[in-house]
Amino acid sequence: MKLTDDELTFLKKYRTLEDLEREKGIKFFECVGDPPASDEFINGVETKRQNFMMTKENLMREKDCSRFAAEINTDKVVVPTDIKLSDMPQWNTFKNNHFSMRRRLVDIFLKVANK
Repeated sequence: MKLTDDELTFLKKYRTLEDLEREKGIKFFECVGDPPASDEFINGVETKRQNFMMTKENLMREKDCSRFAAEINTDKVVVPTDIKLSDMPQWNTFKNNHFSMRRRLVDIFLKVANK
């Protein structure tokens, strides 16, 4: 079975993210992050959110005024449900990585011991 270009790029990105997570756990470096948000930025986000919610409510009211049937349980299935997979996909990131498995078990042990 040959993978498409989209699948290959997805797998490459997934592997790079996986490697970054692994390196992050090993290196223990300090992440600076973004600077604190200014009051203008926060107020802008709040007004955009309020405008979005008001527009959404107004559109819903307009649709409800012209609706004459109940819309409960009218969701439609987007994916076909009759597909039979021979092998279920496995996303076990620790399958072949023994160091990560050991580290995960130590983390679980430490969490339980600290409780």
